[in-house]
Amino acid sequence: MIVRWCSGLTAACALSAGLLAGCSSSTSTITSSSNTSTPKSTMSTPANASTSAVCKSAADLKASVTGLKDINVTANGTSAISSQVTKIKQDLNTLTTDAKGEFSAQTTDLSSALSKLTSSLDAAKASLNAGTLSALASAAGSVVTAGTNLVTAVTNTC
Repeated sequence: MIVRWCSGLTAACALSAGLLAGCSSSTSTITSSSNTSTPKSTMSTPANASTSAVCKSAADLKASVTGLKDINVTANGTSAISSQVTKIKQDLNTLTTDAKGEFSAQTTDLSSALSKLTSSLDAAKASLNAGTLSALASAAGSVVTAGTNLVTAVTNTC
């Protein structure tokens, strides 16, 4: 019985690692999107001091979202995801404050994706199996996508 459970857990972990690795293709958008530059003269930007704060907050958020993609659930467990979700939420709160109401659609999308990831994480902690790990990987992918969209929107104003 224990052997069967362990082999099922191993398969679930391998599945989740593969699904989380699949999120890496959308994370490459994070990296490449920051390399795109648009002339500042054609953009509406907040005051210089607040712009630099928003840009720094976006860079911090980008690093946190990338950190989520890089987590190895098999080696580090769900606690590593939990820690990264906390970091992303902190960075999102900082960015939201610095942006002073700008990018509200993107911040709302990321906040919603983080809520779903938190729910999926709680379910995986309660009952670790292939289904909960698959849902966790999908929710993590949604956070990566929403985070990428927000970082791209902010970076275009930097």
